[in-house]
Amino acid sequence: MKFDSKSIKLSFCILVAILGATTGCSVETTENDVSQDVPKELTIQEINADRGDACECVNASLLKINSFIEIMNGEEFSNSQFLNEGLTIAMEGCMESKGHREADRAWSDSMAECESFTQVRDAMLEVRKRAIALKNIEQEEFAKTTDYSNGMGAAGILDRLRDGTQVN
Repeated sequence: MKFDSKSIKLSFCILVAILGATTGCSVETTENDVSQDVPKELTIQEINADRGDACECVNASLLKINSFIEIMNGEEFSNSQFLNEGLTIAMEGCMESKGHREADRAWSDSMAECESFTQVRDAMLEVRKRAIALKNIEQEEFAKTTDYSNGMGAAGILDRLRDGTQVN
């Protein structure tokens, strides 16, 4: 028996029709069926509308960061990691990234137009300076500690890193 491409296509079409009839599938779909299956992608405006008003966000964030700076200046954070974790918690909310590049950029542009935005920026720069200072102190302490590693040099440093005994 010889099969040509027309008979294979015909056999395939008949098989699909039979399977569709036995499983209760319908080939016909309405426009509503199609739109229900495809998730609606939110627009940039819809994503940012969920965040609220940009200037209210900036004002609320300014209050949070000023409180954070008071705690920071009170020497509550002993290292840069704790400082960064504290800042992340303090700044949760409307300033967080939504993971959508265009929406986040538009939100940032909206916030930059607010009157108190420069105060937030200046406060964040103050936190950054403190984080850098803590990081420098940590690196100096680590260097001093490694100098006293019984003359083991790089091997001593690697052993300490492996064992998790480095100073943070």
